[in-house]
Amino acid sequence: MLNKRTITSAILGSVLLMSALAANASVMLGGTRVVLNEKDRQASIPLKNTGASPYVVQTWIDAGEGKNKVPLLVTPPLSRLDPGAENILRIVRISGDLPSDRETVFWLNVKEIPEKSDQVNVLQVAVRTRIKIFYRPAGLTGKPDEARSLVTLAVVPGQDGKGAALRVSNPSAYNLTFTGFKINGNKEQTKASMVLPFSSSDFPLTSISTPQALDVSYTTINDYGGETPEVVAKVAVGAASAAQPAAPVAGAASVEPAGK
Repeated sequence: MLNKRTITSAILGSVLLMSALAANASVMLGGTRVVLNEKDRQASIPLKNTGASPYVVQTWIDAGEGKNKVPLLVTPPLSRLDPGAENILRIVRISGDLPSDRETVFWLNVKEIPEKSDQVNVLQVAVRTRIKIFYRPAGLTGKPDEARSLVTLAVVPGQDGKGAALRVSNPSAYNLTFTGFKINGNKEQTKASMVLPFSSSDFPLTSISTPQALDVSYTTINDYGGETPEVVAKVAVGAASAAQPAAPVAGAASVEPAGK
């Protein structure tokens, strides 16, 4: 009979194997995000099989895990991709009402399914890549590359009044994806993420135990998957502080990992 330690080790090994496989996807997308403008009939993104084996590629769009009813369609939904071959995914709006005063975010899913192996006792895994699609209505107020400098920040009590959190408010019509935050010049360990238009999110702070005034800097991801110049602000407790652009750091450019 398997003991608890053996079962735990087996589960851990499976998780690590899945992580390694996911990090080595063979079907690669030509970008980390897609912007579909209202005035355009469609948007497209290339994909390529960089592996040595053929794959069946399945694609679909959702509005979040389990939310598969969306007004967008991706073609082809199913295709075969041989080693070294390329294809183009096309995303079109088909129906449904969407807000006209802000961006709406969806997710493009690309699953690579390996051909059935002739060998016995072979573990095959279908790897999924997931990136953001931004539907951008015409005539939005402001510009996408200016939205990051409109952010306001405040230090507030953490969840249930414990610890401290950084409240990030996005008053723009655009979704903002943060790469991370520096607190008093040091990288903060809290997980950064996207803040939706006209909304706020609280990010727990691990570097302080109680709310206090801070120097905060951050970068965001632009339409091309690159990292924007750093923005800095002196942030007070409770009161929102406007951020100010900093001088670009030489060589500071990066590509957002898939799904961020």
